[in-house]
Amino acid sequence: MKTISLVLLAMLVEVGCSNNQKSSQEVLNHIFSSKYEHSIISKGDNLPDFNRREDSIDLFLVALHQRIEPKKIQKKVDWSDETMKEKTQFLISKGWLIDDDKGLRPSIFIVTDQEGKELYEYGKPLAMDIAQSIEKEIPSIKGKFKTAGLSDKYDFNSMSFLILSNVLLDNWQIMEMEAIYLKKENRPERHGKFYYASIMENVNNAYEPFGIYGNQYGKINDSSYLSIYGNNRIIVNARLKSDSAFRDSVLNVALKLTPELYNFFEGIAKDYRPKLLKILNEQTDHSREVFEKSGYSDEITFEEFFIWWYHFIYTDATNILAKRHALTIPKEGNFYYR
Repeated sequence: MKTISLVLLAMLVEVGCSNNQKSSQEVLNHIFSSKYEHSIISKGDNLPDFNRREDSIDLFLVALHQRIEPKKIQKKVDWSDETMKEKTQFLISKGWLIDDDKGLRPSIFIVTDQEGKELYEYGKPLAMDIAQSIEKEIPSIKGKFKTAGLSDKYDFNSMSFLILSNVLLDNWQIMEMEAIYLKKENRPERHGKFYYASIMENVNNAYEPFGIYGNQYGKINDSSYLSIYGNNRIIVNARLKSDSAFRDSVLNVALKLTPELYNFFEGIAKDYRPKLLKILNEQTDHSREVFEKSGYSDEITFEEFFIWWYHFIYTDATNILAKRHALTIPKEGNFYYR
């Protein structure tokens, strides 16, 4: 572990030197020519109540995260002194910006393309441990699948992406992991709402930023709800809204989450949870080291950092399992269920 830590520190120093060689104007030009995705982790109506892209306030936050001087950003966005004061006070009131003796800086998770690549590297020890532990669990999970009578109705391999990634690591675990590992009953409060927020650079517009797998649930017509687990939801969401034939075809093939399936998922998630938590606890020192060395400790809490970094970790664990043929990721990157 000490060897890994030293390698990560060396990478940070190298990247830092590279960034320093670029002028502030070059960094700003890159920021304003790049695409960024906004993501929220929330439940119910706990959502931002403002337009996060209006007047380039999101790019303003990205530039601050990149340690660009506020005056240079102000010039780039062409804000008057009065507008600058108004925007900063607004973002502070929304819990998206801090202004103290360290200066102006964002208080949400922001990640550039280079930082995202680093986060994957930093998460390798956890991702490998998680993938190996799930591999060991697969025979037991398949046995429970058969015992529950599900093998007569469903094909485990075609559902393996949903089961081994979404159920064991994401949607069926995330809230319990927050409560047990991070010891947080509530998500961060911002303007009376409780949510985690992020801005992520996306260099591959067709897929989610950094290929991160995620779960989405929503109403797609007057009578139908659909859940999508995957990393290719951007184009799919657009087609679901505009193409009725595509929408009908997706609904026809979507797995119906019956009570027996749901109970099975709940059971295996609960059974695996102690093993997942054990891995996270054993790697806590490494995780906190990454939090400090990466610079995120100047902007957000460890809990907010970790909840987003965990998405990189379980995505990598999922891809490791796929490479080992332990699960099958759908060709288009998404699994549909309702």
